[in-house]
Amino acid sequence: MEDKIVRFADKSSHQIFLEPEGRHTNEYYLNGFSTSLPEDVQVEGVRSIPGLEHACITRVGYAIEYDYFPPMQLLQTMETKPLENLYFAGQINGTSGYEEAAVQGLMAGINAVLKIRGEEPFVPGRSEAYIGVLIDDLVTKSLVEPYRMFTSLAEFRLILRQDNADLRLMEYGYKFGLIPANVYSDMQKRKEAIKQSIVELKKWRSSLEDINPVLERKGTAPLQQKESLEQLLKRPEITLVDFSAFSSHELFSEKANLFWRKVREQVEIEVKYEGFLERQRQQVEKLKELEGLKIPEQFDFNRLSSVSTEGREKLSRIKPGTLGQASRILGVSQSDIAILMVYLSRRKNIIH
Repeated sequence: MEDKIVRFADKSSHQIFLEPEGRHTNEYYLNGFSTSLPEDVQVEGVRSIPGLEHACITRVGYAIEYDYFPPMQLLQTMETKPLENLYFAGQINGTSGYEEAAVQGLMAGINAVLKIRGEEPFVPGRSEAYIGVLIDDLVTKSLVEPYRMFTSLAEFRLILRQDNADLRLMEYGYKFGLIPANVYSDMQKRKEAIKQSIVELKKWRSSLEDINPVLERKGTAPLQQKESLEQLLKRPEITLVDFSAFSSHELFSEKANLFWRKVREQVEIEVKYEGFLERQRQQVEKLKELEGLKIPEQFDFNRLSSVSTEGREKLSRIKPGTLGQASRILGVSQSDIAILMVYLSRRKNIIH
């Protein structure tokens, strides 16, 4: 609460939510009143809220402070830069939250084993997983408070959806022995069915006599000329189940099994949001080009005299592994990145 008052000094009030602690208790949690103020001040503060003048406080608020290692000292594999073979995960990296700690532990464990085996490290990209966003943020941005993984921190949120998490990441899970073969095989079949279904919908055109009654029933404009079912599916009012009269295929059946219900969901999302998804995929491809330009581990950024002083200082301190990572460092300008890109491209051509 005291932090809110300092940060939002321009506000005359702050929202407080009274949340019941459970069905069988009279205790309420004051969400929004989290504080580390002395007990007498907390009591006075709570009782100053209209409706809580006679509130009984059973447990006062408290705050925790802990030390951490600046995560910019980490490689994206979670290995520390100063000390080889030492991996950090969790609060020690300045993060907060159970899921945040868990995924860091997973990534540190996987990469430690891969290093022992002499295999390539595993670093998911920002467009592949929220884990990738979290780690990339940690190793490129200065922390001023404990890091939490919010969806708003990801620039590719249309791709990083909960409904397609298995399609995006199960291949890695299977590779690392976390996914049974039958589950992985089911996902592969589903992925192929989604792709094939979209191809078929683009080819399929029904007569106007058949399709227009369906469109009118759904409250959308009838057709003047034939269109593919894929084009019709782009209309907000239309779903694949609306075409069930034209085919007995499970893709269109309201009583379809789980496999085809999952396929149908992805087909509808891919078709209805095709324009937005394609635009985001193009952005991902541009990012991949930057990520493809690797920066040598012992690269001396101070030799780049055309790069700004702040840019050289930040690059030398953080030591990014790729041009894409360098572009996300606060204080490194786009002109700095352009200069670095030219230098790395020349160097790549010399090596080749």
